[in-house]
Amino acid sequence: MSGKKHVFKMVPGQQFSCGSSGYEVYSNIKNPQSMKKVKLISLSEEDDTLELSIKFCSDFLDRLGMYCVEEKQNRYIRDGQPGYSKNSNSFAYDNDRLVKLSLNWGIGDKTGYHNFVGEELKYKYLTWEKSGLGDDKYYFSDKEGNIIDSPDNKILQYSMPHHDTAKLIEDITSSKIPKSVLISSEFAKTFFKNLTGNQLETLADILNNEKLQILAKSLTNKQLQVLAENLTDGQFLALVDHLTNHQLQALTHTLDSKKLGIIVPLLNENQVENLVKDFNSDQVKQIFPHLKMDQFEIAVKTMKDDQFVELIKNADEKIINTILDDALKNKLPILVKTLEEDTLHNLINKLDHEKLEIVARDLTDPNKIQMVVKSLVDKPEKLQAFAHNMSREQFKELLDNVDAEELKDIIHKLPHEKVISVIGDLSSKDQSKAIIDAL
Repeated sequence: MSGKKHVFKMVPGQQFSCGSSGYEVYSNIKNPQSMKKVKLISLSEEDDTLELSIKFCSDFLDRLGMYCVEEKQNRYIRDGQPGYSKNSNSFAYDNDRLVKLSLNWGIGDKTGYHNFVGEELKYKYLTWEKSGLGDDKYYFSDKEGNIIDSPDNKILQYSMPHHDTAKLIEDITSSKIPKSVLISSEFAKTFFKNLTGNQLETLADILNNEKLQILAKSLTNKQLQVLAENLTDGQFLALVDHLTNHQLQALTHTLDSKKLGIIVPLLNENQVENLVKDFNSDQVKQIFPHLKMDQFEIAVKTMKDDQFVELIKNADEKIINTILDDALKNKLPILVKTLEEDTLHNLINKLDHEKLEIVARDLTDPNKIQMVVKSLVDKPEKLQAFAHNMSREQFKELLDNVDAEELKDIIHKLPHEKVISVIGDLSSKDQSKAIIDAL
């Protein structure tokens, strides 16, 4: 089964020297002292770049071992040393030509020499196919990520920087490194500056809680997000406990619901306020289930009206009249005047008698009053509570504007004594007669 593909464009990267001992010859290599590594630029993520490793060796020589070229040194390696026996080639740029480098041992004029060979290649793109099972594939491809079938693809498996990442990070983060080194700014700058998202995934598997706490403040927001997505719940908790306010805010914008459930209850009053101010309505709804009661009260006080409306839209009747009770009472006088009719209709049906009294007292728009009455026609107790608290003028205007068909549906559900008290003052005698007939 194929996994997620990341396509990279190949371009010349950092410079390195192919040989330095004076005992080298070069075949099909024009500029051996100023060769460049292969830099990979992601086509999908602008700031995600990698470089292919430089690490290739000659055949094994009796007594001497293998002569190996690496980015920072050339040296002889003993036969069987892990990490070298399969590296017979590397890829690099010779001026603007992509070449596959190999190394042979030769003898001329009774002197041994290293023969560096460059085979020109025409590839322009490289694809990294992530399986999620630890057996990722790397291959040369076209711009769309379609594989170019070639034996060179096998070499890529050992040229990608991820090949040695796990071993490298294990060494770097081993318990032998003093805490004073781990917490130093030099370590943070050197270690984290160029780590890619994929390297951070590997890092998450290896770091223990103590190291996560120490290193947390050195992460950029993007690195923090990648790392957080790959941590266990326990690791994530250790990380969150030591983040700055700014990091917490940035992180909360990007997390899934499960991770939000861990981070949100840990936020202090200022962090909750800042979060609500920064969030849009949908994001506020996401954090709502994870807030503790004291956090919830702070969040509601900080919310803008549109955020609050979005919050109550899908809340059930129990939540509206318990958890949201005080907040809704305070905001209802404004909400009833500003809500669109469909939103108000949805809300009205969920309100208890006490809140309906507030609506009756503050709602003055005749059209909205009629809408409320129609909404409550199948809930006679709620309709009575609403009508009882309408002013005499509001109630008279309601009866003045109800048509004959609607009148039959609602007149028996309205407070009888209130109907009788205004029936003689209606604008139309025909309307008064229709009500009397209905009664």
